[in-house]
Amino acid sequence: MTNMTEFFSTLQQGVFMNLNTAMPCKVLTYDESNRRAKIQPLFKVKEYGQTESSLAPIENVPVLFQRYKVHNNEPISITTDTAPHPQYTGTGEHVHNVITFTESVEMIPDLRIGDIVQVIFNQRAIDEAIKGNDSFPGTSRMFDIHDAVIVGVF
Repeated sequence: MTNMTEFFSTLQQGVFMNLNTAMPCKVLTYDESNRRAKIQPLFKVKEYGQTESSLAPIENVPVLFQRYKVHNNEPISITTDTAPHPQYTGTGEHVHNVITFTESVEMIPDLRIGDIVQVIFNQRAIDEAIKGNDSFPGTSRMFDIHDAVIVGVF
């Protein structure tokens, strides 16, 4: 390998080693009301000639949630069979209950301390964008560990 090829290969490896895209992390704390967590990255880092070390915990990480329309917010009829079953005695009648969702239902994550979660790192700073503000994130933070978002549980 020529010196130039080796230089560019080493440069590329260095860039990729510092590029955060996604990684598993462990939940240390979770504030459900704010949907924010403190997480511990599970990948270690090692500098040439040094011993491996853990990354520092990441605080105040947003947790994604889902919002669903249930049956297009129309009434849903649920039928309960009350016929005799070993666990209770019934009359054999059917009870019809109608549930109506008048608005979308938010599925809030139930994270627990110790859960292993998948975390993604946004390509630019998200501080203003997650507030709904237009932003010019510049280039100072790209794929930064502080722009983490929890997308799910393993």
